[in-house]
Amino acid sequence: MCGPMKLGLKKEMKMRQESIFWENIKHEYAIWHFIRYKRISDIINETKGKQLLNVGCGIGLLDLLITNKRIISLDVNRKNIIEAIQIRKNNKLKENTFYTLVADLYALPFKEKFDVIICSEVLEHLTDDRRALKALVSVLKQKGLLLITLPNALRLEFPQLLRLALRPKYLCSEHLREYKVSDVYNLIRPFQLRIEKITGIYFDFPFFHIFSRPTRAFTSIQFSTKFRFFVYTALYRIYATFWIAFEKLFWHHAYHILLVLRKA
Repeated sequence: MCGPMKLGLKKEMKMRQESIFWENIKHEYAIWHFIRYKRISDIINETKGKQLLNVGCGIGLLDLLITNKRIISLDVNRKNIIEAIQIRKNNKLKENTFYTLVADLYALPFKEKFDVIICSEVLEHLTDDRRALKALVSVLKQKGLLLITLPNALRLEFPQLLRLALRPKYLCSEHLREYKVSDVYNLIRPFQLRIEKITGIYFDFPFFHIFSRPTRAFTSIQFSTKFRFFVYTALYRIYATFWIAFEKLFWHHAYHILLVLRKA
């Protein structure tokens, strides 16, 4: 990529990240959501193939960080889809980005197949995660990529250590289950899927979670836009430079399990 084109893309991505920053504040999300979106998009933007399906897209913030793909994003919640469409319009995303509504993940309404599928923080909400995975594999192209993130049942949290609890509480009251790494292998065993990468997202052993409340408090103070965004991105750079190296040693206790699968 030539110099001017590369600079233009970097400027566009900075604008998109700033948009995510404001949407995080508006929807009372924490910086940890941005870290998950960034980790996923860093992987997806390096993949080949144009056709991408994002299942359980929420309000579509992850899509803002994905480039050079034709995206179809799905969510069971109609309000999320309406909000996602509005965010896309506000950020002037290209017209080849689409959102639609699917009420039943178990029966995806597609004849076409996809080069890449993202299913982030979805399977733990479903009564039959294996059936949902079967549906996803059915619309994935041969040699296509499936990226999944799951809440880690063995994560270590600072509040958990204070309680001297052996296991953390569920991250969300709506979770029907949470996963250990061994559960992941059992989940994918019936399918023709090869693990290309398995790791964790935003390690929390044992003090990183302390910064959650101060970060939320910080976003409520009326600093200038540039200063707030500078701090937001600086935190991610610190994470990406130092904390990910830590995760490689202790990723079994990260907040989420990140799984990259290739269809055989």
